[in-house]
Amino acid sequence: MAKPIAFGIYQFRTKKSATEEARLRINQYEEGERLSVEDEHFFASLFTLHSEFEEKKGAGIDHIKVQRDFHNNRCLYIHRVDGTEIDCSWVHCIQPASQKTVTSIAFRRAVKELIMAYKSSQLEEVDVCPILGVRLTYDNSHVSYVIPSFDSLLNNFLNERQIDIESVALTNPKPDDTDQRGQVTDPQLVEEWRSYHQNNATLQLLSAEANLRKLKN
Repeated sequence: MAKPIAFGIYQFRTKKSATEEARLRINQYEEGERLSVEDEHFFASLFTLHSEFEEKKGAGIDHIKVQRDFHNNRCLYIHRVDGTEIDCSWVHCIQPASQKTVTSIAFRRAVKELIMAYKSSQLEEVDVCPILGVRLTYDNSHVSYVIPSFDSLLNNFLNERQIDIESVALTNPKPDDTDQRGQVTDPQLVEEWRSYHQNNATLQLLSAEANLRKLKN
């Protein structure tokens, strides 16, 4: 099973593929340009993997720009809401996922159909983002966990069953499977998790920009 790298809503099969995607996004900008909403969401999510993320984020991220560091290398700078700025190495953030992260991703995969069904049903009822008021489409909307977060929800589920997340058995996806995230092997555990998620997850459909703002704060 390929060990994926995951941050926010983004999952990659390998460190190399995540690196290639990051470089592709950065290379479209000139020095001094601010990232688009979509690219800000990508890198703000990636920055959460930085070992000094809380220090880098400071009072909160206002926006992200492509600038040059003291060695004249093109890099990303976080511009904080208090007017300060600091460089943040995206290369430092990309690391192979731990077993805990790989297992968490498998549990996300197990409820993927529930999340997509929620998104489709909400788009039939909700026209605009409740935070920013922009019109929602399938492409510009994200399903966001309110309270509890996905990680808290999963931890509560496993704790109730006295299961260590790193002990959960995973099955390799088939080579031709477009989703290379691992699968939880025990079908009964999967069904219990899906039922628990259905009964305890509080979800909300937001625009990508509103979801980014939640991440920044």
